[in-house]
Amino acid sequence: MAKKEKFYEYKKISSGGAIHHLFRENPEDNWIHHNSDGPAIEPIEEGNKKVKKEYYLFGIKHTSDEFKAVKQDQEGLPWYKQSAPKGTTYRN
Repeated sequence: MAKKEKFYEYKKISSGGAIHHLFRENPEDNWIHHNSDGPAIEPIEEGNKKVKKEYYLFGIKHTSDEFKAVKQDQEGLPWYKQSAPKGTTYRN
């Protein structure tokens, strides 16, 4: 059975007292900061003053207010989820 082709790669790394959420679409592309659910760079410890939360969508930095506005403007499910009729699932 052939491996399922991935459309994107995602990884989460810890560096410099922060957690970095990284994303890339092709293996040849560079990793970019991206997290559609929250800050792409977040401190590991809450009291850490050196690292601040930073919001990125596809490598573009946003303020907290801009990020919240973008999240409110979204409609429907994210592109990586499928809707299922009531009583059924798309799980394998």
